[in-house]
Amino acid sequence: VVLTKNHIVQLILDLASYNTKRNLTKLRLLEPSCGEGAFLVEAVRRLLSSAKRHRVPAGDLAHAIRAYDIDNTSVANTRNEVREILVESGVDCASAETLVNGWIRQGDFLLASIGERFDVVVGNPPYVRIEQLDPQLQALYRSRFETLFDRADLYVAFIERSLELLSPSGLLSFICADRWTMNRYGAPLRSL
Repeated sequence: VVLTKNHIVQLILDLASYNTKRNLTKLRLLEPSCGEGAFLVEAVRRLLSSAKRHRVPAGDLAHAIRAYDIDNTSVANTRNEVREILVESGVDCASAETLVNGWIRQGDFLLASIGERFDVVVGNPPYVRIEQLDPQLQALYRSRFETLFDRADLYVAFIERSLELLSPSGLLSFICADRWTMNRYGAPLRSL
């Protein structure tokens, strides 16, 4: 787990043009590895501000955010934090619960069935060497992601999957190492 500092979260969201100058209620944001919710908390604050500005009720925001994490505890903590922000912003408890459960999902982003496209993908994907994973999971990931070449890091698959889910005019903004831009295992991702 690598915690992301708030000023970095702000920068990444700004680089992805996820700011209140835009009508965020019309966009779909994806956070594929939400961890403790650093990106989601700020994204929800920005979304609620934009919704207020554009007079869009919170109940109409179910489409606006999708987040995943593989860890149950992280999902529970993030749901609690986001729920609290929603309620503090005047969203009734039932609507807040519906939004939180729709927005934040427990599961493996790399294996989840996701049928929609996103306008913004942001986050801090996991940094795990592929060979450190269970051999069966490693084989499954390698069969699904052409960019998992040689001794690739798992964040490479997160980039590939996120690009697949990005709308044609969408923006992807991740915190990640730059090794893939120069080394052998990054060649398939560079090609993609």
